Amino acid sequence: MSRLHRYSVAVLRTVFGAFFTFSGLNHIFAFWQPPAPHTAAGRAFMAGLEASGFVEPLVGVLFVYAGVALMAARLVPLALLLLAAPIVVIFGYHFVTEGRTLGPHLPLLAIYLLLAWEERGAWHAMFAARGKTSDNEPAPLSPAF
Repeated sequence: MSRLHRYSVAVLRTVFGAFFTFSGLNHIFAFWQPPAPHTAAGRAFMAGLEASGFVEPLVGVLFVYAGVALMAARLVPLALLLLAAPIVVIFGYHFVTEGRTLGPHLPLLAIYLLLAWEERGAWHAMFAARGKTSDNEPAPLSPAF
C-alpha cells in the first residue's frame, strides 16, 4: 500500500468520523436543525422517529461512539459495523423517500464502502464458515476476532 493511499484513507476515515460525531451530537443536543423533508413520506418518517422519544438519542450515542472511534483509528471495524445499518437507512431514506435525487447519500455510501473495503481483513472472521470438527461433535466456541 502506497503512502498516498494510506494517508488518503486516514483523511477519509477522519472526515467520516468527524461527520458522524457532529451528527451524533446534533441528534443528542439538537443545536442545528437539518432541512425539512421535501415529501410527505419523508415528513412522516422523521415524525415517527421523533415521536418515539428514544431513537434520536440512541442514534446520537451510536454516531458519537462510531465517529470518535473512526477519528481515533481505534476499533475501526466495530465502528464501521455499528454504522452499517444507519448507512443503509440514510441511503434508503434519501433515495426512496426523498424522490430518488442525487444527494448526500451517494458520497456517504461510497466513503463507507471504501472504508469497509480497507478493513476487509477484519470481516473474514465474522463471515468465515465454521464446520464440524468431526461427524458427531460440533465445533467448540471460538472468539470472533
